[in-house]
Amino acid sequence: MKSVVIVEDDPDIQSLIATIFSMDPRFSVAGLADSAEQAVELARTKEPEIIVLDDRLAGELRGLEAVPQLKAAAPGAKIILFTAHPDLQARVVNQPAVDAFLLKTETGELLPLAQQLTNMLSLL
Repeated sequence: MKSVVIVEDDPDIQSLIATIFSMDPRFSVAGLADSAEQAVELARTKEPEIIVLDDRLAGELRGLEAVPQLKAAAPGAKIILFTAHPDLQARVVNQPAVDAFLLKTETGELLPLAQQLTNMLSLL
């Protein structure tokens, strides 16, 4: 089973992401964080395969700023920057530790993207 950490400060979107991953029994939500600081601690203790990361979060640190710390805490994790801000895509190009970029308007692509990043076939 592949574990997922969801880093999102909007509880409704957190719930939506968790519901999306519950559609594939090969994924398990290992933790929820509403700040980058919480996410780093969760990444360290849970060692997830996938981190779904928003940029604008509660707390001092933005999601993109936390990427190096997240990779240090969970080196094998694939990070999906999942945001409502299309302008961040250009910054992701300069951040090789981010494995994928997805706009929140493309929520339906989140599960297939995670499956692809973890080398899982889309069929169960």
